[in-house]
Amino acid sequence: MTEQAPRRDLGRVGRIADAVAGRVADALPPEVILDHVDLDALLDRVDVNHLLDRVDVERLLERVDLDRLLARVDVNTLLRDVDLEELVQRAGIPAIVADTTSQLAGTGLDTARRQLIGIDTLLGRVADRLLRRTSPAGPPALLGPARPDGHRYERDGRAVVTGRYAGAATRATASLVDLGIVVLTFTLGHRLLGLMTDVFLDRALPDADGLWATVGLGAWTVLYVVVSTMFTGSTPGKAIVGLRIVQTDGAPLRPRAALLRMLALPVSSLLVGAGYLWVLVDRRHRAAHDLVARTVVVYDWGNRDAQVPAPLSDFLRRHDA
Repeated sequence: MTEQAPRRDLGRVGRIADAVAGRVADALPPEVILDHVDLDALLDRVDVNHLLDRVDVERLLERVDLDRLLARVDVNTLLRDVDLEELVQRAGIPAIVADTTSQLAGTGLDTARRQLIGIDTLLGRVADRLLRRTSPAGPPALLGPARPDGHRYERDGRAVVTGRYAGAATRATASLVDLGIVVLTFTLGHRLLGLMTDVFLDRALPDADGLWATVGLGAWTVLYVVVSTMFTGSTPGKAIVGLRIVQTDGAPLRPRAALLRMLALPVSSLLVGAGYLWVLVDRRHRAAHDLVARTVVVYDWGNRDAQVPAPLSDFLRRHDA
C-alpha cells in the first residue's frame, strides 16, 4: 500500500469530522458547547498566534465588553512587578522632557533677544539719519567679505547680524542683568558668610550697609566683571542677552584689555553717565570705557545666529532694495 492511501484516508476522516462538527455547531447553541469545553486546557494546546491570524480582531474587539474585562484585571498585581523607574528611563522620557524644556527656554530667550536687536537697529538708523552718516556694521574679521551692511544672509526670513556692533538697548539690558546678578550674589554671599562666621567663630559680620557695604560691593563687582570677561569675553549678563566683548579688529578680548576696560568704567559714569550715552552717538556703538580699552561689543549667540525679527527684516529688505 502506498503512502498516498493513508493520506487519502486521513483526508476523508478530516472531512467527515468537519461535517460532523459543522452539524453539531449548527444544532447546539455556542454557550452549551463552551460550557463543556475546558478553555484553559484548549488554549494550552492551541497555537494562539495561528488562531489570531484567522480571527478578525477588530470585529472581536467590537463585541468585547471592555469595562467588564478591565474589572476582572487586578491592576495593582499587574504593576507590582513592573519597574516603573526603569520603564521611564528606557522610554527616554527624562531626556525628552529636558530637551523640550531647553528648547522652549531657548526659543523664549531668542525671541527677547530679537526684540532688543530690533530696537538697536531702529535707534542706529535714526542716529545715522540725524547725523547724516553711514555706520560700519562690525569688525570685518567677524562679518566676512559679504555685504558690509551686516545682513550677510537670512535664515527663516530673519536677517542674521552675528558679529555686528551691539546697540544701546541690548547693552543697557545686559548691564541691568549684570547689576541684578551682582547685588543678588553679594547679598546671598554676605548672608552665607555671616552664618558661617556666627556658627564656627561665634562672631558677627558688620551689617551690609554703609562703608563696608560700599567697599564689599565694589570689590565684588570688579572681581565679577574682570574674571568673567578675562575668561569668556563676556559677563553673565551679556551672555544672557547674546553679547561678546572683542578687540576693535574682532580678535578675542585680551586679559590686559579686560582689566583696563574695568578700570575705565568709572569714566563712563562721569557727567551723569555721558560715557554710557556715547553708545547712541558713536558709529561703532562704543561707550567711553570701550574707547579707553580699544574694545567693541558685538552680537554673539554662541552656536546660533543672532537675528533681527522677521517683520523688521522684511522692512529692511524692502527699504534697502
